[in-house]
Amino acid sequence: MSSPPRAAERAAGLCCALAFWLPLAACTWLALTPSPPDAVSRVSDVILHAMAFAYLTFALGLAHRRLRWWTLAGWMLAYGAFIELAQSFEPARSPELKDLAVDLLGIAAGLGALAVAGDRARRTLAGLLSLVLRD
Repeated sequence: MSSPPRAAERAAGLCCALAFWLPLAACTWLALTPSPPDAVSRVSDVILHAMAFAYLTFALGLAHRRLRWWTLAGWMLAYGAFIELAQSFEPARSPELKDLAVDLLGIAAGLGALAVAGDRARRTLAGLLSLVLRD
C-alpha cells in the first residue's frame, strides 16, 4: 500500500488537531462552569474524568505525533491540575485529589490506546482523506 499524498497527510494533521483542541475547549468549559448541563451531571464524575482524559490524551498524541509519551502525560496531568486549581476559585465547584488520580488513569488508558492504535488511526484518516484530496 502506498503512502497517502502530502495534502492528505496535512489534512489529517489538521483534523487531528481539531479533534483535540475543540473537545479540550468543551471539557474546559464544562469543568469550570458553575453548573454543568443536566445530561453531564447524571454521569458519574469518575467516569467523566477517566473518559475525557483517555480521549484527550489519545487525540493529543494523534495531533502531535512527535511528542514522547511522558511529554503527553505531563501536559495532560498539568491540564488536570489546572482544572482542579481553577475549580477552587469557583464557589459552586470544589477541587478534589480523587479527580486528579482518575485523570491519571484516563491518561494511562489514552497512552495505551495510542500505543496500540494511534499509527493505524492516523494512517486510516490520511488514507480516507487521500480519496478526496489530491496533491
